[in-house]
This record gives sequence, structure tokens and C-alpha cells, in this order.
Amino acid sequence: MKKRIFLCTVSTALLISIYALPFTPTMHAMSDSASNSASKNVFKGDASGTTASFATILENQQSDGGWRKFYSEDHGDWSHSSIDNKATYTEIRRLAKQYTITKDQTYADAAIKGIHFLLRMQYTNGGFPQVYHSSGYHTEITYNDNAMTNVLLLLEDVASQKGDFRFVDNTLAKQTKQAVHKGIECILNTQIVSNGKLTAWCQQYDATTLKPAGARAFEVPSLTASESVGIVQLLKTRPADARIQKSIQAAETWFKTVEIKHTDYKRNHKDSYIVADANASPIWARFYDIQTNRPIFVGRDGIVKYTLKDIEQERRAGYAWYGSWPNKLGIY
Repeated sequence: MKKRIFLCTVSTALLISIYALPFTPTMHAMSDSASNSASKNVFKGDASGTTASFATILENQQSDGGWRKFYSEDHGDWSHSSIDNKATYTEIRRLAKQYTITKDQTYADAAIKGIHFLLRMQYTNGGFPQVYHSSGYHTEITYNDNAMTNVLLLLEDVASQKGDFRFVDNTLAKQTKQAVHKGIECILNTQIVSNGKLTAWCQQYDATTLKPAGARAFEVPSLTASESVGIVQLLKTRPADARIQKSIQAAETWFKTVEIKHTDYKRNHKDSYIVADANASPIWARFYDIQTNRPIFVGRDGIVKYTLKDIEQERRAGYAWYGSWPNKLGIY
């Protein structure tokens, strides 16, 4: 899918909170192979590993140590190991917990192999692609749906050698700690400066230049209120230093700047829309123009619009365009 760039452009509780950030996944993520036609408009939710049996997880671990998003995908980029839709890091967590319960070394060995895969997957600049050894936008550093954020949370747990990761040796713990440090550096280096001010983050970044990048046609380079919340939550778990504190404060200031008051967002499987409501709690758009902070909405034609009603019904219903994500930060 072509990129279109526009000038207006660690704890279990925390992990659960970040998992909850997107809207219902069955309405959010559409397979890249899905057609716009009604007969092929098939929505897919979380990755196979979130519900697969342990036997199936072990059977589907790839030779590189990772897992595919959907185990049935056997061609193209989606046949490669991925961190999209909770893939790979979920299998590792489940396997580690199962080892803790059973002490069956098979589970620990598979989890360790998966951890080593994530370490190889990480770019030297600290970022993680959506799909390993892939092409197009799948190679971009991916915060979308909190993919990289959740990987770093996992690696931080591994580095601690606590809980379900007590079986990890010191060498691997040290390697994962270094990977987390690199990941945090990447996050700090990709926080967007607009009009001289630190703001928030984009969903994807070019893996080489660290510039905001697009993914699917309706995901253009822009500031995202959703994934930026997950990033701030992660930063708040880090040891305090001046740079991290500055980053957090700037992002929280940005959230307050772009909040939308007296408006409610309604969404079902057929459509979504906004309505005036004097009693509504603040909401935020999923995407904001990098230069103007104006909410933007994009359909499958890749053309930026400024009101939700101006994009096609399929995308209005099939993507979370507004949400209350920043309320999770406790800054209101």
C-alpha cells in the first residue's frame, strides 16, 4: 500500500491498561488482503496466540523464534513473524506463565527463543518494525496499537527476572535491559516537535530517518492521541530523569491542548458519528495534523478530511476515530 505524506500532516496492571487502549479489535483491524466489497469485508481481531492452545503455540513458533499474527497466513508479509495485534509478545508471556505453573522446560525454552527473536528484531536505533524481514510500511517503527510499547513492557519484565521470568539467566536479562534502554531512547528521539514545542507521537516512523511515516491509506503521518497515551504510561514506569520528565510533561500539555469538550462519540458496527453533549467528558481525535493540531480523518482514498462524516461509511465504522484514552493518565 502506498505511503501518502501530507504537509498538514512494570506491572500487569499497566499491561492490561495498555491492552485496553484501542476500541474493540474486531471492529478495528482489517486484514490487508480484505476487499472493500461487502462480501470480502472481513474484520480480524487479536492475534492467534492470544487464544490458541499451548500445543498450537508451540507448533506455530517459527524458525526465527517469533510467531505470525494469524497462524493461518501462509504467504506474503503476514507469513513472517510479527508484533502486530499482540503477536509474539503474547505467546512469550503465556509460555512463561505456563512454565511457572508446570515447570515443563519446553515452555521456558520456547519463551527464551521468542525473547531472543525480539532482540534480533530490534533496530539499532531502538525501534521495532511491525513485521520481521518484511516490506513496505511493515518495516516502519510501529507504535500503532501499542505494538512496540508492549514489547518494551515485556522486555522490562524479562530484565527484572521476577514473576514469570525468574527462569531467565543473567546474560539474557542484561541483554533485554539494554534493549529496553535503546527502545526508550527511540521513543524520546521520535517525539514530534511542532512549531518549536514537543508534542506527542505518530503511529509509525521511517526506520532510517525517524521521520513520521504513513501505513495504510487511512493512516497518514499525524499526531495520535491513542498510542501516545500508551507511550506516556510506559515512560512513567522509568526511573525519573530530566529528559523523560520533560517528555511526559510536554505530551500531557499537548493532550490538554487538543481535548474536545461538549462532544460525544457514538460508534457501532454500522457507523460512527459525533453529537453535541454539554455533559460529555472530554474526548480526543485519533489523529491530529502535525502543524495545526486540527483533527483529521482519512478514508481508503488517502485524502485528508476534517470532519468524520466526509469519509466513507466503511471506514467510519471500521476504525476508532475518537476516544477517551488520555483519561487513563490521571491528569484531569
